[in-house]
Amino acid sequence: MAVALAMSAGPLFAHDGDHKTPPWQDASVWPDRVIATFEADPATSLAVSWRTVASVTAARAEITLATPDARIDLAARSVQAQTERVELDKAMFGDTAIAIEANGTLPAVAYHSVRFDDLQPDTLYAYRVMGADGHWSEWFQTRTAPKSRPFRFVYMGDAQNGVLSLWSRTIRAAFQAAPDARFMLHAGDLVNRASRDAEWAEWFKAGSFIHAMVPAIPVAGNHEYDQTAPGEGDRMKLLSHLWRPQFRLPVDPSLPGEVHETAYVVKYSADLDVFVLDTNQRDMAPQAQWLDANLKASKARWRIVTMHHPVFSSGGDRDSPKLRDLVLPILLRHNVDLVLQGHDHTYARGLLDAGIQEPRRRGFVVGDSLTTMFVNSVSGPKQYQFRKQGWDDYAPTGVKLERQGENGQFFQVIGIDGDRLSYTAYTTDGEAYDHVELEKRGSTKRLIENDKDAPPTRRFDNSLPYKGPNF
Repeated sequence: MAVALAMSAGPLFAHDGDHKTPPWQDASVWPDRVIATFEADPATSLAVSWRTVASVTAARAEITLATPDARIDLAARSVQAQTERVELDKAMFGDTAIAIEANGTLPAVAYHSVRFDDLQPDTLYAYRVMGADGHWSEWFQTRTAPKSRPFRFVYMGDAQNGVLSLWSRTIRAAFQAAPDARFMLHAGDLVNRASRDAEWAEWFKAGSFIHAMVPAIPVAGNHEYDQTAPGEGDRMKLLSHLWRPQFRLPVDPSLPGEVHETAYVVKYSADLDVFVLDTNQRDMAPQAQWLDANLKASKARWRIVTMHHPVFSSGGDRDSPKLRDLVLPILLRHNVDLVLQGHDHTYARGLLDAGIQEPRRRGFVVGDSLTTMFVNSVSGPKQYQFRKQGWDDYAPTGVKLERQGENGQFFQVIGIDGDRLSYTAYTTDGEAYDHVELEKRGSTKRLIENDKDAPPTRRFDNSLPYKGPNF
């Protein structure tokens, strides 16, 4: 049985011209769309996925220490890949084929993945992947996680639109600002139409070698769900059939199958646990219970929760009261340090002090204690107006909006150094827009640096004219 899925194949950009499929979108016998992720312990393993034409049914990868020697390939060990054939023009829902009209008659492809195990912590490795026999990628270098030492990572909100044309400069600017970043966290809506192969082609081309060298922690946003389940009307959206083949991610059997590889935890080091939620689910209770139990068991010095939909909204008239009612008590019960989100296409950072007895009327100052820092951010060119009321209606929770922004693409560099966490948000031109530092002693966190010399708040009325959303 085949069900047609109507997906507009409208232009990706206003200047696309004849809209023909670009040659770099087509799969070949050469590996492309190479991306590193975490499936197991990041200190001792690395997962890598890539794509070829469907005729490549067996592939492999090689890894070795990244020494100064010219012929590192002579010391490499080989790992056989897992291979999966993926039809681009249809997706399966049980025994039902759902036609994906946006991909037209694009032929099937093969996705391959490996997991390199038995690696040494905090060690630089080089790896390469193979398509058809003898068709190798270049060598990529990446470093395993430390057991406990200072490190930095990058966090970005929605890329979504104008990905190759305009988001590319954000991810490349982030790499320039933090070439030592150990991973990049993408807080959902990586593309606009998640089953449309052309958009993933742009996402992978925009990041290019960065995806292969700096492992990704991807979060599923609502735009990663663009298929309607047969017989469900608009009530049930399906995760893109490209998500799991493209990203090899942890599977926790205690979670429902529908959130395998969209809800997971990355225990990056003794200093950091990153908990990823899939907030697109109608029933969030299983994930809430999972988060509660895993936060209780966590021994990491710093705990970060990331999800696509914000606990405290910042864009337009948006709000997620059910999510907030369910998740916020868990975050506060376990003194979660940082919550990283997307969705609202604005910039917002706020601090919450769960210990106060009445709404905080003044901003936080150096020396103040806090419970959790919340951030919403956007890295792509699609922009929304900030909520007229800001976060004033959330004041009874103890949260205070400290910094906001409109009409700008942002990326954030976050550093962990023992008891200290540093956070800097940058605009795409590499200029610092927001900076704070936190210190944690036991269960007590304090604000120890708060940059008061930040540039003026970005607003639509003091920046270049904006036109959207068709880029």
